[in-house]
Amino acid sequence: MTRTGPQVSTPTDTTIVMAREFRAPRRLVWDAMTRPDLMRKWLFSPPGWAMTRCEGDVRVGGSYRWEWSDGENDPALSIHGEYTEVRPPERLVHTETMEMSRCGPCGTLVAALDLEEAGGVTRMRMTLTFETREARDGALKSGMEQGMEAGYRTLDAQLAARV
Repeated sequence: MTRTGPQVSTPTDTTIVMAREFRAPRRLVWDAMTRPDLMRKWLFSPPGWAMTRCEGDVRVGGSYRWEWSDGENDPALSIHGEYTEVRPPERLVHTETMEMSRCGPCGTLVAALDLEEAGGVTRMRMTLTFETREARDGALKSGMEQGMEAGYRTLDAQLAARV
């Protein structure tokens, strides 16, 4: 695995697995991925968009909501769900429903984040499980990987400043 981007695989018809390394302790990566005040600093926004809401109650049964404005619609994009498994700082599982102002609900998936540390490097493995193969394929075609990696590059810089 390299720091230049995630490794992406599709082990089943309904899953995407993204693996990536961060050169920071797992505790810092966990905080950056669960604390809204830190997430707001690195979650990717397309050019011209702004994150307008970033809330989360990271506990089993807790919920989260992230929203972005595109200058015309607020929210233009909303992602929300519920935490179903929380084991700091190693595992986080939540549902994820995405809605876009121009096309409505885009479906629901389950996201499982696993973090493993060795030698000051945290290895992330994110498994996204979609309802259908078509939904998975749509996510792959959407540019999701590039958007996520743009955010992760920003996160790399923030983590480097905290190490």
